[in-house]
Amino acid sequence: MALGGDVLDDWSARFVVQFAVPHVQRLTLERDVRAEHVVIDVDAGAWAVAFQDGGQWMVRQGGSARLWDQITERLMQWHAAGRPPTDRMRLHIGPDGQRLTWA
Repeated sequence: MALGGDVLDDWSARFVVQFAVPHVQRLTLERDVRAEHVVIDVDAGAWAVAFQDGGQWMVRQGGSARLWDQITERLMQWHAAGRPPTDRMRLHIGPDGQRLTWA
C-alpha cells in the first residue's frame, strides 16, 4: 500500500478525501498500543481501518464500498499533481453533483 492511515492527519489531504468519499466520518482509535485510522460511511454501510503492523501499513475494509481504495486513488492523483494547496483547488457544482479539481 502506498499511503498509510496517518496521511489523514494532514488537513489538505482530508479536504481532498472529503470529495472522494463525501459521507465518510474519520476517527482514530488506540488499540493494543497502536493507532487505528478508521473511516466509516454509515449511509453506504462501508468501513475501512488502516494500521501499522511491524512497520508496514495494513488495511481492512468491508461493506458495500472499498473506501480506502477510493481514498488512496484520489490522494495518489493529488500527490501526482504535486499536492496543490487548497487555494489552487476549484469546486465544481452541477446537476451531476460536486467534484474537486486543481490547477
